[in-house]
Amino acid sequence: MSKTTLAAAAAVALLGGPALAHHSGAIFYGDGAKPVTLTGQITEFRFRNPHAIIELTVTDENGEAQHWVGETSSPSVLRKRGWSQDTFSIGETLTIEGVQAADGSRLFRVLGVTRADGSTVGVSSRRDD
Repeated sequence: MSKTTLAAAAAVALLGGPALAHHSGAIFYGDGAKPVTLTGQITEFRFRNPHAIIELTVTDENGEAQHWVGETSSPSVLRKRGWSQDTFSIGETLTIEGVQAADGSRLFRVLGVTRADGSTVGVSSRRDD
């Protein structure tokens, strides 16, 4: 095998691995993952690659504030569904349906978003995004 071929194979192996790992939904759809519905106030909305992120403060049944982080699809996918960097405002109350990470952390995949007035915000993600 030539040095050029070996270098190209090494580059593909090094660069391809993280990309494949990144697109795995195992953390959300593996054993132990469970559906969640959360209502809370937005503390941050990041509309950038590789996934837009919605951070919420949710008050639990004991009155304790919890910080949750929701991963959505990429901005290019979300734009097709009507989202933009101005879709949400800090402090806005949302109810979000999703799938909690299988490790039990407060990380979840966003599947649907409803505003306080009952209106929905485009389908935010699907399992295959």
